Amino acid sequence: MSSETKSKVGMFMVKNHNFFNAFWAILSKFLAGVKLIIIGIIVARYLGPNDFGAFSYCISFVTLFSVLAEFRFHNIIIREISEGKIQIEKILGSAFYSCFFFSVIGYFLLVVLVNLVETDESLKYLILVYGISYFFQTLRFLRAFFIAKYKNDIIFRAEIMAGITIIVFGLILGVTGQGKIAFIGLRIFDVLLISALLFVFYHLKFNKIKKWRFDKQISIGLIKNASPLVLSSLALVVFQQFDKIMIKHFLDEYSVGQYTAAVSLISLIVFAPVVLSEVISPYLIAIKVKIGKDAYEKNSQLFSDYIFWGSFLLCIIVIPLSGIIINIVYGSEYSEAIKVMQIFSWQGVLIAMGSVAAQIMIIDNTHQKAYFKSIAGGVINIILNLVWIPEYGIMGAVWASLVAYGVSSYFAHFFILRYRYIFFVQTRSMTHGLLNIFTDIKNRKKGLNA
Repeated sequence: MSSETKSKVGMFMVKNHNFFNAFWAILSKFLAGVKLIIIGIIVARYLGPNDFGAFSYCISFVTLFSVLAEFRFHNIIIREISEGKIQIEKILGSAFYSCFFFSVIGYFLLVVLVNLVETDESLKYLILVYGISYFFQTLRFLRAFFIAKYKNDIIFRAEIMAGITIIVFGLILGVTGQGKIAFIGLRIFDVLLISALLFVFYHLKFNKIKKWRFDKQISIGLIKNASPLVLSSLALVVFQQFDKIMIKHFLDEYSVGQYTAAVSLISLIVFAPVVLSEVISPYLIAIKVKIGKDAYEKNSQLFSDYIFWGSFLLCIIVIPLSGIIINIVYGSEYSEAIKVMQIFSWQGVLIAMGSVAAQIMIIDNTHQKAYFKSIAGGVINIILNLVWIPEYGIMGAVWASLVAYGVSSYFAHFFILRYRYIFFVQTRSMTHGLLNIFTDIKNRKKGLNA
């Protein structure tokens, strides 16, 4: 391949169909996030801070083990299908049976934990009912298949169909004055509907379900590769969800409602970098395999630069608008959520950094030790929450979460030898990222004018 040809291959210089593939992926994730936020707004407005807090508490409790239902095969499947070394039907069949197995384990652990921790019988019932959603998550791995095959438009169709359906039902439940159990049922139906649509679209487009085969060795390989990511995700879930559980036990359900109102909106800041990380991953793999290490490292750095500064800009925009957003979306009852949202906005930057790091680790096949940094962040989060929530209320949970994300997404990379290079990639993004972006844009303009 000539140097001229190489120079034209880059992270942000892709063919039209690749551009639209990324566009559909971002739009799909956006729709999924907006759907959950709209449902959250409906629940918050119709139930009020107390019942909304109870609803959010149940969702957070169940989310603790939801990672087992999908067992973090997502990125591993993308990598395996992109590399093309294993028959796809064997990968999908092995992933399906493995996910179902871990869903059973996840629900068993949920039953044990809820009976040990929760004394409120009504909340215990809601948690165990919502836990059924684990079994409907087992087909979510099909997202990875569509992403690896550059078919994100299919995911978009599934999301828009499910989104419209769920929002309409949510409005009906709200207007008719239904309680928490009805909205819990709606969340279960949402998980079921998305999985069913992905399954139907796969069948209509590829018609290879009968060819799915469970392969013990492939299953073991998937589990082995995904296990570090599962440990990382469990730790990540701890400081994404455990804070709400601790707020409920240290404070009250009203405080959970205020906290959740802010955190839910911040998820919109996070969606773009997370989705872009997944979408760009197959392109980075192709660059590494087909062009070489130098081109891959250059594009990985650019990838980090764009994601970091893009999320930083979003954060700067959101902070001054937090009060207006909260009042318009939730109403004056949720005024305490304004300060939470302003500070929590910085979480978007930290999550973006962690998302980039995770993709680089998976591509480089160095993710096996990633759980160390996530566990460190989770432990720090729990300790700080125990100390700061009783002292500072919900703001204590906010600061504890930010410190934990800072450790797991950035600082921990320096202290783990195999990830130190990622620490320097992230540091260069902070110090030289803007210059790299301006240079890249300038070079692309020259290429278009040439």
